[in-house]
Amino acid sequence: MDARCARKVYANEKSLTGKYLMELCNILKYDRSLYPGKAVFFYKTPDSDFVPLEADINKVRGPKSGFTEAFTPQFSPKNISPQDLTHNNILTLEECYVPPNVEHIFCRFSLRVQANSLVPSGCSDPDVFSLLEELAKTFKECGGYKELATRYCRNILLGTWLWRNQNTGNTQIEIKTSKGSCYLIGNTRKLAWESKWASDDLKVLEALSNEIESALTDPNVFWSADITAKIEASFCQEVYPSQILNDKVKQGEASKQFVKAKCADGRYAVSFNSVKIGAALQSVDDWWDEDASKRLRVHEFGADKEIGIARRPPNSEQNFYSIFKNTEWYLSALKNCITNKNENIDPAIYYLFSVLIKGGMFQKKAEAKKA
Repeated sequence: MDARCARKVYANEKSLTGKYLMELCNILKYDRSLYPGKAVFFYKTPDSDFVPLEADINKVRGPKSGFTEAFTPQFSPKNISPQDLTHNNILTLEECYVPPNVEHIFCRFSLRVQANSLVPSGCSDPDVFSLLEELAKTFKECGGYKELATRYCRNILLGTWLWRNQNTGNTQIEIKTSKGSCYLIGNTRKLAWESKWASDDLKVLEALSNEIESALTDPNVFWSADITAKIEASFCQEVYPSQILNDKVKQGEASKQFVKAKCADGRYAVSFNSVKIGAALQSVDDWWDEDASKRLRVHEFGADKEIGIARRPPNSEQNFYSIFKNTEWYLSALKNCITNKNENIDPAIYYLFSVLIKGGMFQKKAEAKKA
């Protein structure tokens, strides 16, 4: 039975057997399980293995070409002269480019993985705590964590975390783990999520996902990895680090600024912040629809930032809280998977645990005490 059929069967069974609703506690939280660090950009020279990639500050002439420059919200032309639209706005921006004669740039970050989804880090109801602990134990026994580990690994090995910088030359990714392993993907441009991977790349995916699965399921395993992308660069091509979200820009400061990491010599290397790296690794949710065309970043309501809608809205049965309340039913479904090896894990359970691995506060608001 494939995942799509399983989704329909489970939905029908729930409608027939009814739902067992678990009460959300006044205190219920999970610590996150994935801890990425900053991803730092640098390049190498004959004299140094680490030269920070720095940002330039430039003043540019921004054209007045926006809708609001010429029209009212009602689409009526503003009373302006034609010359007004030829003027420019002087903007101060940070930009980043590969230095001349540098053929490769590098982007490197570290990742720690901990088994924090096995039990809540805080729970005000002992019965709920025990139920969630049993759910995670049964999910582990079914091998569910391996599927999630494999998905995180795909995003690591595909260089999803490079974001716009993926659209460049050939990219090699090297992973060194705390277990002493060293994995290498020769060229991410030859791989895609849905494509058939070469046997060597599949071996890397399998071995790395086994290490991450172990770290997600064993509290005694302290696992980390050092991950480096080597990107083939064109002459003086533009690089896209994270931007700082500035609500207010001081006089004379750049209105667009990059996230940076201060190096030992006092220079600043442009970087991705850890949240952006985590967002890429957790872009695994294609369970939101049986014909899903994209993988969303894990979110309680399936936020699709590209078109600005929730794919798992509150009025659906697919949002995290609606699924979470049915923990007892899903526990029963997992136990059925253990006894019947032909049964597949309900996609909603994979989604549920991807949210728990993300971590967060999941309690309801405490009711006001009566006078």
